[in-house]
Amino acid sequence: ESAQNPASPTSEPASTAASTSSAQPSSENIAPVLESGSTAIVVQDGTTARYIVGERGTRLSILSEAIGETSDVTGTIIFNENGSVLSKASVLTVGVDGLTSDESREDGFLRRSSIQTSRFPDATFSINGTEGLDWPLPSEGSVSFTLLGNMTIRDVTKPVTLDAGAQFTGDSITATASTIITFDQFEMSKPNLAFILSVEGEIRLELDIQASVRTAS
Repeated sequence: ESAQNPASPTSEPASTAASTSSAQPSSENIAPVLESGSTAIVVQDGTTARYIVGERGTRLSILSEAIGETSDVTGTIIFNENGSVLSKASVLTVGVDGLTSDESREDGFLRRSSIQTSRFPDATFSINGTEGLDWPLPSEGSVSFTLLGNMTIRDVTKPVTLDAGAQFTGDSITATASTIITFDQFEMSKPNLAFILSVEGEIRLELDIQASVRTAS
């Protein structure tokens, strides 16, 4: 009995450490630290970002759409107690390295040349303010509004506005947001591949957003 008793205390810290490590939440689920009176809209799983570009292929000369999507989207919009956006803390991030279409060769060109995802794996939209969004945030109903901010793709940052529409249901939000940018605006090269005759200059960006509302007490 005296030989077994000293071994008991040493086994408990190891078990506690293992359980602590396995219980750590992923970064996607960590809630933002909010100051008293502030409110956050937090992007949740199920959010999707996509691009849509018009192009003509060699097989058919008619204009068609190239569409690439990713679910690697995170972000938070934080408002102070007066409803003003805290711009330094309000950012939407899209992992552009995960954009996938039905044409792997075009995906590869976008990663290597257009966006250079090995150096710039994320595109960001830093939000400076909103127009048309009531304060306090509604708990029910549909709202159309505009997000104002700066978009960064690769190492180029430009002012951009997103047209948004949201359905509020309690603390949950289902929203869409979209804008149109150009290859030239962000100094990106158009896909140049043998099976593509031409690519339109405009790129439509869309977000299908699932989010939650969190308010500091």
